[in-house]
Amino acid sequence: MRLDADELARLISEGEGKQLEFKRGLPGDAKVARTLCAFANTRGGLLLIGVGDRGEVVGAPRPRESMTRLRAVAAERLEPPLAVELGAVLVGERRIVWCSVPLSPLRPHASLGDADERELVVRVGASNRRASGGTLRSIRAQRAGAAELDQLERRILRWIQSVGAPATVAAFAHAHNVGLQRARRAFTRLELAGRLVAHGAGVRRLYAVP
Repeated sequence: MRLDADELARLISEGEGKQLEFKRGLPGDAKVARTLCAFANTRGGLLLIGVGDRGEVVGAPRPRESMTRLRAVAAERLEPPLAVELGAVLVGERRIVWCSVPLSPLRPHASLGDADERELVVRVGASNRRASGGTLRSIRAQRAGAAELDQLERRILRWIQSVGAPATVAAFAHAHNVGLQRARRAFTRLELAGRLVAHGAGVRRLYAVP
């Protein structure tokens, strides 16, 4: 996926939420792992490094090092390992590092603490919480994707495979003359069932077949 300065500024103006978290700098690996884990287990999300809690753009310290650490945490501090997308964008005169986490088809993931303790974490509002038994059952049921695909869902999967690159809901709706809300609901069902993975947020959210 690609994020430009305008899109990042728009997201920052909306404030933290279920799919967006700000950090002035990169915290310890255990805390980073909890956030990545929570996003992957819930609806995916975007972690921005170099942004204060109130949306002030302060710039990420050592952007390249931050991206290297984020990739390592996703691979080494989550069970099973998680693939994330990373980038750095100049907003004004400050560089922001972004880390896009998909709703993972391999969920539930566990984060590993500093003493190698495992914790299953989900996103609740703008915070990360330990998953309860009922929440875990829901995650596993979503991942199973037992329901038969309907005609529209099958069309979406065939189209994304034919495009050969991540695509947006709006692009599919335009190409197939389908209402945007109807298409968005079908994409969401496929994502929750683990048939699609997505990165990003809002109208620029990109979907691909895992």
